[in-house]
Amino acid sequence: MTRFASILLLALSSILHAQEPAKSGPKVRFLAERAPAELGEVILAADESKSAPFVLPVNNLSEAQVAPSRTFKLLVAAKNLPLAAVSLPDAGKSFIVLLVPNPAGGYKPVVIRADDPAFDKGDTYFYNHSDKTVLGYVGTAKFILEPGKGQVLRPTGARPEKFFDVGFGYRDKEGDHALSQTRWPLDTNIRSVVFFFTNSQTKRVDFRAVDEFVEKEKAP
Repeated sequence: MTRFASILLLALSSILHAQEPAKSGPKVRFLAERAPAELGEVILAADESKSAPFVLPVNNLSEAQVAPSRTFKLLVAAKNLPLAAVSLPDAGKSFIVLLVPNPAGGYKPVVIRADDPAFDKGDTYFYNHSDKTVLGYVGTAKFILEPGKGQVLRPTGARPEKFFDVGFGYRDKEGDHALSQTRWPLDTNIRSVVFFFTNSQTKRVDFRAVDEFVEKEKAP
């Protein structure tokens, strides 16, 4: 009787464990170019494992979610409707997934390895989801991005007043056009994700910048 009870408890524990969100594995944060209010909450799913529901943010990175697998689906929580299929690279334990609208429906995921030494404090990841070539500078560091391309830029040439001159623009058959000119403070504990897109209302190239604080390394 005791052995039967133990076997039953083990079986129940296995079933409940399969239904619980994974507590270990790669951490993923999400940022959507757009997310209509009617979308509601979303979940991550792989086989029988599902995450807790959460809302896709558009102006900040989401709380870190534990990926149920290196390959998983993003679903509408209320309907189990697929929004995107995400594949994480083998290397890395922390990722940012930029979700850009897919013309075929749902989202196209752009996976950024957040713990990549090449994407360090003070850096900016630029991604171009517009249909124009975009170009710009942060201090003296410059970039040119074709549609559908992304890159990490390490700013250089800060002014003595501890800020960077920053400018963005786009290129079409008529030439180069200014998009924005501003200043960014020099802060080596901040890194950013900036993505360019075609504004659905104005039909013009637009951009959004999202910053995150990166904690200082602890002294040994």
